[in-house]
Amino acid sequence: MKTPFFRIVIFTLLTIRFFGEAVAQCPFDPTVTGNLQVCPDSFTVLGTQQYATYQWFSRNFISGQSMPIAGATGPTLSVEYDQTPVYISVAATLAGCTETSPEVLVDGLIFPPIFVLTEGEFEIGPNGEQVLCAGDTIFEIVMPPYTANVQWYQGQNPIQGANNDTLVVTQPGNYWLTATPEECSNYVAVFDSQFIHVIWSTEPGCSVGVTDPPADFGVSTSPNPAHETLAITAELNDLIQLTLMNTAGVNVRTSSFYQQTNLQVADLPSGVYSLLLLTERQGVVIRKVVVQH
Repeated sequence: MKTPFFRIVIFTLLTIRFFGEAVAQCPFDPTVTGNLQVCPDSFTVLGTQQYATYQWFSRNFISGQSMPIAGATGPTLSVEYDQTPVYISVAATLAGCTETSPEVLVDGLIFPPIFVLTEGEFEIGPNGEQVLCAGDTIFEIVMPPYTANVQWYQGQNPIQGANNDTLVVTQPGNYWLTATPEECSNYVAVFDSQFIHVIWSTEPGCSVGVTDPPADFGVSTSPNPAHETLAITAELNDLIQLTLMNTAGVNVRTSSFYQQTNLQVADLPSGVYSLLLLTERQGVVIRKVVVQH
């Protein structure tokens, strides 16, 4: 039978062991901070809290072991788009104690190529060109996510004022555009298909057919001509993006609405305008409206 002295010694040893293991863990928990989604042709800068020293680690997305990144011993780490997807962690040391953060997944954003929807009055020629009659109109509409920093071109020249998602074409030429997604305003995508090639029709009488919009979702406008206010209604309970353009293709009004809206036109010059209504599910409806004072 052990004496009380031995009991005290055993208790003391167990206590030292217990507390020794307890204090082996650092009194801090580093975490990786920063944007974990990287835009194409760009990079993100990750960071952590303030410590004495740092060592950053990376691990292959598919498999592999977390490995130290050579030279990555500062409080921040840059991750390039081409390096993603990758798991990142950081080991931080303070007062002689080192603790490693949980891993985070840094991933790169992927966007589809630019797609342009064509509506209006035209035919498709044998080589894919769009055939236009004098007095007819083609609407070239760039689809989401490319809704920011839009610039349309004719040939190598930017078209002045053509900075929205729809280009109104009434003349032959080669058209293209650059644009960026809202999420990545520094990533400029180029419409890298062949030029949108528009030519005049050579048919006698210019009997070009009309390509109707895929649906009209019950759109009505009144009054037409409009003097001060144009009332627009639609038999569709979806968000509708509205664009009003003049004959030069310049955007003079933009808004969004559900089912009904009143568009103020009192300050617009008298003339013919193109009203474009776009929904994700139903496509595009185009209406000609007249402003008359």
